[in-house]
Amino acid sequence: MSDKEAKEEKIEQEADNNKEATETEAQEDLNNLTYEELLEQVDKQKEETLRAVAELENYRKRSANEITNALKYANSELLLSIVPLVTSLEKSIENSEDSEKIDKEGILLILDSFEKTLENFNIVPINPSGQEFDPEKHEAVSTVNNPGEKDNFVTNTLERGWTLNERVVKPALVVVNKK
Repeated sequence: MSDKEAKEEKIEQEADNNKEATETEAQEDLNNLTYEELLEQVDKQKEETLRAVAELENYRKRSANEITNALKYANSELLLSIVPLVTSLEKSIENSEDSEKIDKEGILLILDSFEKTLENFNIVPINPSGQEFDPEKHEAVSTVNNPGEKDNFVTNTLERGWTLNERVVKPALVVVNKK
């Protein structure tokens, strides 16, 4: 037996001896209590047990909530990988000419199909044009001063943002009107 194992065994024996001594002392203390004091001890133990049960239940609920959120937002990395593809398709549509109308229609069909697939996974685009600027959903790239438009409203969306289960994964890149 090594020194380390011997020390561990000695520590375990001391712990067992201390536990037995504590239990013996507790038993002797209980023998010296009156009936009313024993009832108080029972009530105290019931209260401690109820608290422990409540703490355990709260722990279970928190754990279940954390697991649910982990599963719910597990696709965040996938979304961040796919969003540039959607953005590229959108940019190619914007930059195509009328002579390439057939190609543009094909790209639009692909884009529409792709977005419907994303929506099936609760991945929804943020289209903020004309809405009030929201720093949680929008990222202001620049500002303009258009007197005919409302202050602090999005005038132009450079890139749409995306949400996953109503949580913003990528904010929309926008131009905001400031007076």
